[in-house]
Amino acid sequence: MNRRDFIGKSMAVAACGSFAGINVKAFETIKRGGFRIGIQLYSINKSLPTDVRGSLRKIADMGYEHVEAYGFNGSFFLDRTLKEWKLMLDELGMTLSGTHCGTPMLPTDVSSSEWDYWRKSAEEMRTAGGKYLVQSFLPARESLDEVKRVAEQFNKTGEICRLGGVRFGYHNHHAELKEVEGQVILDVLLQNTDPELVFFQMDMGHVVNGGGNILDYMRKYPKRFLSWHASDFKKGEGYVELGQGDVPYDELLQLAGEYGLMDLTVEQETGGDIYAACKRNFEFLKKFAWTKTGNKA
Repeated sequence: MNRRDFIGKSMAVAACGSFAGINVKAFETIKRGGFRIGIQLYSINKSLPTDVRGSLRKIADMGYEHVEAYGFNGSFFLDRTLKEWKLMLDELGMTLSGTHCGTPMLPTDVSSSEWDYWRKSAEEMRTAGGKYLVQSFLPARESLDEVKRVAEQFNKTGEICRLGGVRFGYHNHHAELKEVEGQVILDVLLQNTDPELVFFQMDMGHVVNGGGNILDYMRKYPKRFLSWHASDFKKGEGYVELGQGDVPYDELLQLAGEYGLMDLTVEQETGGDIYAACKRNFEFLKKFAWTKTGNKA
């Protein structure tokens, strides 16, 4: 089961906000004097559930500054509260940036319990020191009207998160580069969500896999992709380590400030020695000027 299916299933069973009132710098990673590079913990999902502290220690020793959780159900991530995760991360000098989560948001109606889920999740994230909540799967895409309705629901979720002191974002996969009634799903979501309420977390490898042009998206929708998932994809081969695929990282990270990047998070979903791959990914990213600069929160 891949991460998208895992999160979608867990959230269906479980049935971030405006810059106003939220310090923009608070969205950026707290710098320890190293490199502001984070990691999505699903990258190490095979070892993390059985050896939480040991797994986190390996990531910290590589130099990662912050982590992003996955599958948060509104109360727990891997049977621990976000506050408990914060305490463990504090000991290692890392921070919790946010989490992947979400609700089905059926196109016909959204129950009050789903809005309660977002209110509770925002409170849990805020008190744990995190900055954002990210819907990590697309609830519906059968028609253009359904996609637009999801965008409306994202706006409402973004307002709830804003009031809760965090930001709301959406993470794409390659399926969002497909068309519905002649329009690309990702574009429909971008065009029908309020930039003050909804940011987008671009997964680089998935965009390439879906046939999209990352640089075109950055130019067309400036400062909408505040968070990047650093993954890579090589056409004809599949997902690979950073720098080995078709994602133009050299150009992207040279212009990261212009594009509005505030959060850079590695996600590696390949086989083999995953820790070795995560280490190589960190070493690849730390050579760029953007990863060494930026204001402390």
